[in-house]
Amino acid sequence: MTKNAYLIYWCNEGLESVVPISQYEEIDVANTVRILADEDPVRNPINTIIQTMLLRARCNTQRHYELYAIEADTGIAGRDIEAMFDHDPQGSADTIRKIGVKLWSDRAKPDRVKIV
Repeated sequence: MTKNAYLIYWCNEGLESVVPISQYEEIDVANTVRILADEDPVRNPINTIIQTMLLRARCNTQRHYELYAIEADTGIAGRDIEAMFDHDPQGSADTIRKIGVKLWSDRAKPDRVKIV
């Protein structure tokens, strides 16, 4: 079964973005061929996307960003993930934490909250 890959990015204010990333795998394959042919590889845009998200998370620590990569069946589109977060934000975040690969998490811990 073919899969789709996504970056899922949210903070304590809700889902911020769902980025489809499957198409960027082709660039890595092509870069492998380029390297073997002693050519310079091209820059993969996914690196810039991830670095931008991480920079935003580091500069806005009060929002407690989380960034995960997931694989989903081809029948699941980005809008389906957005709808899932609209319907049940906490359950969706918990599900992504279970099935995804954590790239960044500054999840708020209740024991560190001083003023509610």
